[in-house]
Amino acid sequence: MAQKNLNYHVMPRRGWLNDPNGLVYFKENYHIFYQADENSMDGSVNKAWGHYATKDFQTYTRHATAVSPDSKYDKNGAYSGSAIIRDDILYVFYTGNVKYEGPYDFIHEGREHNVMRVESRDGITFEHKKCLLRNSDFPKDCTRHVRDPKLFMKDGRYHLILGARLKNDTGCVLEYVSDDLESWKYAHRYVPAKDTGFMIECPDYLQLQGEAFLLCSPQGLKKHGYEFHNVYDCGYYKISNRQLIDYQTLDYGFDFYAAQTFYNADRNILIAWIGMPDNAYIDRYEAWNQTLTMPRSIFFDKRIIQKPIQEILDLRTDRKLYTNDFVIGKSCNIEWDADSDFSLQMNAIRCVYRNHKFTLDLSACSCNRQERCITPIEIRHVSVFIDESVLEIFINEGEYTMTSRFYDDEHSLHVTSENIKQFVTYNMRGFNIL
Repeated sequence: MAQKNLNYHVMPRRGWLNDPNGLVYFKENYHIFYQADENSMDGSVNKAWGHYATKDFQTYTRHATAVSPDSKYDKNGAYSGSAIIRDDILYVFYTGNVKYEGPYDFIHEGREHNVMRVESRDGITFEHKKCLLRNSDFPKDCTRHVRDPKLFMKDGRYHLILGARLKNDTGCVLEYVSDDLESWKYAHRYVPAKDTGFMIECPDYLQLQGEAFLLCSPQGLKKHGYEFHNVYDCGYYKISNRQLIDYQTLDYGFDFYAAQTFYNADRNILIAWIGMPDNAYIDRYEAWNQTLTMPRSIFFDKRIIQKPIQEILDLRTDRKLYTNDFVIGKSCNIEWDADSDFSLQMNAIRCVYRNHKFTLDLSACSCNRQERCITPIEIRHVSVFIDESVLEIFINEGEYTMTSRFYDDEHSLHVTSENIKQFVTYNMRGFNIL
């Protein structure tokens, strides 16, 4: 099944894309690395690092593969990781995946997750591959699943955190420290105070408005009301006295995972994978599969707030006003204010706000996605971004977001509504890919 190329989202040239990796500002460019497999549609053949670079988040250069699985320590995949700068050299850390042949469970035995490092002086070519940590270097109560190194500076030292699965099927985060990015010493273990699920993936440390947070993707959270209905969640904990507390979901849609923030940028910018591991959803594809979110500015005000960065908003053109029943192209932004309950239909996409509950209904899209809800919520404003098969919803100026793929065979978007007084619409210009 075919799907159109996207206009203002990073997507693979061909094949599979998943986690954003190594987000960093280096040599006057924002570098966006990501998990890529150009030889399969599901990431099962040769998981490497794809690479885009941009100065302005509007014009992008697509570079050759940055990191390939070409050693005995990563021969089954160059998995997720991050980047850090020291002495004008870019250091990339990632998980080298090794799977043994045989009847293993690949959880407690049969695989290696190695902390690997490569370096670059230009941000384009990488060399000096080295294995720094192996499973034998991790605590003895860990399974073989310890991965996704995230690097940051704190108190004058380098810190490295890893998502982990313990042998008792509890998720946690391991922290290591170093003075030279070479020798690492185990320092601390973060175990959430409440249900952690069985694994924590893709940890990310950040500070916002003077508070410390751990972004992560916990696997195995139990459904609770309208929460945690995706196969895996993506959210954040507050860090208080070296403890993880007050978990919050980052995005309430169907397709949002493995969020990561930029290192060395002039502001806090987040990008996530518009996808989900192990889901049962149907995605249309012909030559490529999966994509990344728009870059989002983030700050903390009672919860983490996410907004499209200004460079994305600057892609908007042709501002128009509508009252109801209009048609617009499928590369657009639609906004409205809300002072009461409402409903909205955009082709097969239905949004309903009733009794302090917002429902995104994709059941008519024939992609196995049904409903996702946010409640209780008081909606004041909604901004919807559509990019062919991508839907990103920002509620109350980014207080809540809902990100999903959707599919229909229409060439444009037909919008009808109830109890919405006025829409503001924009067409969206696409990225310039060099």
